Amino acid sequence: MTAHGTGHGNETRQRPPWTRLFLLSLITVGVLLAAAPTIVMSAISILSVESTTPIEWVPESFAPRVAYDQFTREFESGDVVVASWPGCTVGAPAIDRFIEEATGSNSPTDAAGRPWFESVVSGAEALERLVQPPLALDREAAIERLKGVIIGPDGKQTCVVIGFTRAGLADRRRATAWIRDTLLRTATTSVDDLHVAGPVIDNVSVDDASAESMRVYGGPAALLIFLLTWWSLKSLRYSVLVFLLSLACVGLCFTSLTAWGDRMNPVLIVMPLLVLTLGVSGGIHLVNYLVEARQQGPAEGAALRAVKTGWLPCTLSAGTTALGLISLVVSELEPIRVFGFHAAVGVMATLAVLFLVVPGFFSRWPIRRRLDRQPVDDGPSARFATFTIRHCLTIVAVSLGAMAVAAVGVPGIRTSVAIDTLFTPETRVIRDYRWLEKHIGPLAPVEVVLRFGGTSEIRPAERLDMVREVGAALGELLGVTGVVSAALFMPEAEPSSGSRAAIRKAVIARRLEANLSGLAEMRMIRDVSGDQLWRVTARTSALAGIDFGNFLKMVRDRVEPIVAAHGGVAEGVRADYTGVMPLINAIQKTLLHDLFTSFLSACGVISLVMMVVEGGVVAGAVAMIPNVFPMILLFGLLGWTGSALDIGSVMTASIALGMAVDGTFHFLTFFRRGLAEGTGGTQAASVMARIAAVHAAFRHSAAALCASSLVCGLGILAFAPSEFAPTQRFAWMLSLLVAAALVGDLVVLPALLASPAGRWFRPSRR
Repeated sequence: MTAHGTGHGNETRQRPPWTRLFLLSLITVGVLLAAAPTIVMSAISILSVESTTPIEWVPESFAPRVAYDQFTREFESGDVVVASWPGCTVGAPAIDRFIEEATGSNSPTDAAGRPWFESVVSGAEALERLVQPPLALDREAAIERLKGVIIGPDGKQTCVVIGFTRAGLADRRRATAWIRDTLLRTATTSVDDLHVAGPVIDNVSVDDASAESMRVYGGPAALLIFLLTWWSLKSLRYSVLVFLLSLACVGLCFTSLTAWGDRMNPVLIVMPLLVLTLGVSGGIHLVNYLVEARQQGPAEGAALRAVKTGWLPCTLSAGTTALGLISLVVSELEPIRVFGFHAAVGVMATLAVLFLVVPGFFSRWPIRRRLDRQPVDDGPSARFATFTIRHCLTIVAVSLGAMAVAAVGVPGIRTSVAIDTLFTPETRVIRDYRWLEKHIGPLAPVEVVLRFGGTSEIRPAERLDMVREVGAALGELLGVTGVVSAALFMPEAEPSSGSRAAIRKAVIARRLEANLSGLAEMRMIRDVSGDQLWRVTARTSALAGIDFGNFLKMVRDRVEPIVAAHGGVAEGVRADYTGVMPLINAIQKTLLHDLFTSFLSACGVISLVMMVVEGGVVAGAVAMIPNVFPMILLFGLLGWTGSALDIGSVMTASIALGMAVDGTFHFLTFFRRGLAEGTGGTQAASVMARIAAVHAAFRHSAAALCASSLVCGLGILAFAPSEFAPTQRFAWMLSLLVAAALVGDLVVLPALLASPAGRWFRPSRR
């Protein structure tokens, strides 16, 4: 009995380690399966919510948004749809039919019965106001005033301007669909002839284009990633395992979004694919460590040996990628901030799930791949390594020189979130803008609000004179083709003097007093909290590439002297500057600031991590060169060419930096192991030992680095055909950065290690 019991105890103590690892794998898979319903419901709930609008991308405390929100509250204006079609001329019966349906007793409402539209204005209505008393302009003169504002250059073509209520904005997808359907029924039967534009259309188009990108390209991209994973691992079983585990972690990102109460936005469309590619990339490296451990030693305990070898580089790789993503949290723009945080959660979740599941399965069902033992100086990988080592000084010099030249162009980087950078030129929304600006006039408004305090002694007639002066000053600015203000609906002031001039001014003053209520109805004047607000709107092109930063400065420079000439603050008057374009300009500046802030913060933290891991400041700094190499080259080129960065491309620098460091950690892991084997663990390493270590690193990591880069680069590139420009540019730029990062890891880094700079690197502790 004793012998039997002892034998049983020895058998228990000698239980194969794979049983514990495999049990851990089964438990993890069981937890994921149990959480699957919650994950699926979270994904459905997030994807079914309408995206946030660009104005909502900045916090409510963002100063330009505060100004714009105040303007929209005070004038009950700002969110409109402009619609026109061939045959939409002054007096066309189709216009009256549409206005009747949009504003009549059967006008559309939301579920609570609140109307979608607050007003519908056409050129005919504006013309009628000008030809009727009190102004009573000649019809031709009235049309001339309205050209470029609501009537086209030909004096006939016009449009309808539909103002939205808050209920309409909340239900903007159905409201804009109703507008299109009703116009196709009452005005024109040709979809191609109907042209609609404006802030509300922009927002709906962003929603549709981003969702269409996921719907059309998400499936093919996932399939491509799976096929590349299968090609890389040469094992269907492990390809399916790694892919499904990464896909589960994508679901965890949606669960995280739900838990934090964050909303859907267009940038999040690429997050699932990014997390999937990063997860699969990490899985490829992990399986590579498992196969290496089995080939380099006994089969028993291979999984544990692989975990001991690979946990640090894999953790550092995922951790630095997460740091690159989490650095985006410093952004003031909600889409970038939300994307960075939840993508980082997904990356770290993928790391944990892969290590909890894959080693256990490998210990139970290992990949029995034959080791192709080629001599060090044979094979394409070895020949490429030999070439890199032989020309290491030239490669280092050319790389550093290229980085220096590119860095000079970095200050020239500019950003944009204007409509023409959100969509490709051939998309419907851009074609509609182009048609409307040609046949009606510019659609982008810049608002100047003259705010007269309750104690201001400036009389209404003088206020009208100020409005005229401001309008005339704005009309002289390059790019402004139309100015709308109360002066448009009042008699023009004639330069004259004497009693006749005084009589005319008195007449105008009486007409103005009588017409104030009408001007208030047209939202030209507003009385708010004791102040009287007079609005002057300059219209510019949304597609002309105007630098609205400089434009706003010119507006201020023209208007402030006019305000000062009329007494300024001392007389209780000041000017506010707002509108969609000033807000867009402020967002552009925030984008550029976020680009550098997130990149520099990520670069600083990752550099510190690299210095700690490599055991020295110099070694860490040298190891960072191939990681910043792709970013400086690409963004420097964009700066030199003056290409605009949008909300999608801004994020790529920090993300690509984290991804580039992945390959560096894996290559250096095998390099330092090679140094340890060649030097016996001593701290000093000869040139020959470094050369042998570079060959070893190539032999053990080059294939996995190429495979993971292909998965990430080609997987993301599947979104390149998207009509939503930020998604398209994100795909192209990140793919280019991944390719450049591979060059950095397999060309620049080996050259640095073989050069005199390599003496700062120490062998790994064995």
